[in-house]
Parts: sequence; structure tokens; C-alpha cells
Amino acid sequence: MNQNNKIFIAASLANGASFSMILPMLAPLVRKLRLSELQAGAMVSIGALLMAIAAIYISKHQQKYSIFQLLSIGFVGMAVTWGVFTGVLMYGLAAHLSLFVLFTLMISRASTGLFMAMPQIALQTYVMTRYGNEQARAQSMSKFGALNSVGVVFGPLLTTLLLSQGMLAPLWAAILILAGISAVIVFTFDREETAPQLKLLNCKHQQLVNLQDGIQFSFKQCFSWLLLGFSLYLAIVTLNLTAGFYIQDHFKTGIAQGAVSFAQCSLIVGISLVAMQSLISKYLQWPVQRLLWVGLIIMLTGLLISVTTQHLHIFQAAYVLYGISVACLIPAFTTGAAQTAPQAMQAKIASLCTATQALSFVAGPLISTGLYQWHSAYPYYFLIFNVVMLMAFLAVKALLTNAQPQMAKE
Repeated sequence: MNQNNKIFIAASLANGASFSMILPMLAPLVRKLRLSELQAGAMVSIGALLMAIAAIYISKHQQKYSIFQLLSIGFVGMAVTWGVFTGVLMYGLAAHLSLFVLFTLMISRASTGLFMAMPQIALQTYVMTRYGNEQARAQSMSKFGALNSVGVVFGPLLTTLLLSQGMLAPLWAAILILAGISAVIVFTFDREETAPQLKLLNCKHQQLVNLQDGIQFSFKQCFSWLLLGFSLYLAIVTLNLTAGFYIQDHFKTGIAQGAVSFAQCSLIVGISLVAMQSLISKYLQWPVQRLLWVGLIIMLTGLLISVTTQHLHIFQAAYVLYGISVACLIPAFTTGAAQTAPQAMQAKIASLCTATQALSFVAGPLISTGLYQWHSAYPYYFLIFNVVMLMAFLAVKALLTNAQPQMAKE
């Protein structure tokens, strides 16, 4: 295993751990600062919008940036912007929250989005250049995805342990992790290894663009899968963003206990996600349609449990179902969309999937926090309605598709 591969392994672990440490702290810190849920949602949405803009810009000018530049600037930028955000938070908690402090929080949190897309693009480019065939690339991306999931498991565990040292301790620890991996990248990454491979990739990309010009592709072919992806990531964003508030309000926990409880939810969903991903890849090997319907049914079951229970431990247990559902629906979304287009159009399909995810990350926080201000259960009812409508749409589409060959025979 070469040096750069080890760095990407460490980066995947660090990325998953740091952000899963920060996420459970959002709701309690918003309450500490006496901000509204909608203001919290706006911060996340602006960050997601800037992330989408950065991803689009880099994808169109990718030949300008090396893998080292994307990876190093991404992690250094995230460490710095999260550091500024946490520093302003510390000041806001110690002093009176002013309009200037609120504006600085918005800007620092949003600017993190500019850098969040860079490590993912660097990883995808590295895999595309290092591995020659599609199977090796798919296996490599699955490996890095699993490592990120392992980080997602350990992050909430560290948050739970560090909360005894104060509300900001998990944030500072996450920043130290980001700063540490940034230093490793800057000082040990082998830039010479990736340079010739990147030139070859750019040549292949130009050939692929020329080939795509002669292929007809309709957006309608993958619309249902993109609708699935939008609904899936909308659910992920909503559950992550509003659950911290819901635990405090519905189960009458304090701010600190609410943070611990939501960190435990994140730990549960991380373990469930990794376990189900392992089962699917090694043993179950389900087709796309089975992944789709099992995932949707389990997601709906989890949502119904979450919104009806009066017991915190049952609410937390529902996160086992969310982990299983997400493990099924993410590969169903990406694989299903990929199957609607020929090999030469896979880059376009990947761009559509990324754009769908970014759109849900922009709209989701505003929708979920806006609904939460009306009633704490409304985000969950919205997700239930969304999943039921999606299931009905997919069922009708499947019936019509199956009916067409029979009508043609008659």
C-alpha cells in the first residue's frame, strides 16, 4: 500500500469522525445561543448551497487543480472555518449574542461549504486515475465509503465521552482531527505519483465528452431515481437537523442531556449502517428493486415509530431502522440511476446525482426547521407523506412499465 492510499484512508476516517462529532452539537448550541430553529437551518442551507457551487465550478475546471491541491485546501479550509465558527460560538456563549456575532456565525458556517466538496472530488479523481477497470474502482469507492462510515460510528462515541468536559469540547476535538490530517496531507502527500495519472484522465475525459455528443439521453429516463435520491437525502437532513430539537422538546430533556441522547442516536445509526452495508456487499447481494422497497418500507416504519412513541429509548431504537434503510437506499439510488444510461453517459449521471443531493441539502434544512417552528412533529409527518407518495409513484410506474409489453403483444 503506497503513501497516498494510506493518506486517503486516514482522511476518510477523519472526515467521517469529525463531522459526526460536530453534528449532535448543533441543536444544543442553537438553544444555548437562543437562536431559532429556522436560523440554524439557514446556516446549514447556505453552506450546502456554497458546497454545490464549489463542486460545479471545480467539475468544470478540474484540470486546473491537482489532487493534492483539492485534498489539502479542502481539509485546511474546513479546519480553519470550523475553528472560526467555534471561536465565535465560544464568544457568543460567554457574552451577549449580537447581530455581528450572528452574522459571523452565518458566514463562518457557510464558508465551510466551499471546502467540503474538495476532499470528495479529490478522492473520486484519485480512484479514477489509480484504478484501471470499473470493478476495481467500485470496490475502492466502497472501501473508502465504509471507512467514512466507521468514522461516523466513532465520532458520536467520542462526542458522548467529551461532553463531560463542556459543550464545546467535541467541536474543538473535531477541529484538532481536521488540523492533524491537514498537516499529514501537506507534509507527506506524494504529489509526483498523481501528476501523470491526472494528465491521462483529462485525455480520457475529453474522449468521453466527444463520445457523449453522439448519444441521445433523456432526463425522464432517470427521473424516478433522482426523485428517490432527493427524498432520501431530504430525510437524512431532516432527521439529523431536527432530532436534536425534538429530543429536548418532546422528551423534556435538558440541553446537555439532549446532546448526549442525540449523540447516542448517531452512534446507533452508524453501527446499523455499517453492519447492513457489510451484509449487503458480502452476503445478501440484493437486486436494485429489492434494495429500493426494503429500504422504503423500513424508513416508513422508523418514521412512524419516531413520531408516535413517548419513550426516548424507543425513539433511539428507531435509528437502527434508519441505518438499515439508508444502507439499502443509497446503493439503490446510485445503481438505479446508473442503469438508465450507457457507459459513456455515466459522468453525466454522476453529476445529476450530485446535483440532486446538493439540492436536498439546500432545501431540506429550510423545510424541516420551518415546519418545526409550527409544530415539533410536522417534519416527521412531512417525511411520512413524502415516503408514501414516493412509494405510490414508484408502484404505479412499475405497473405501467409491466403493462406495456402485454399491451404490445395484444
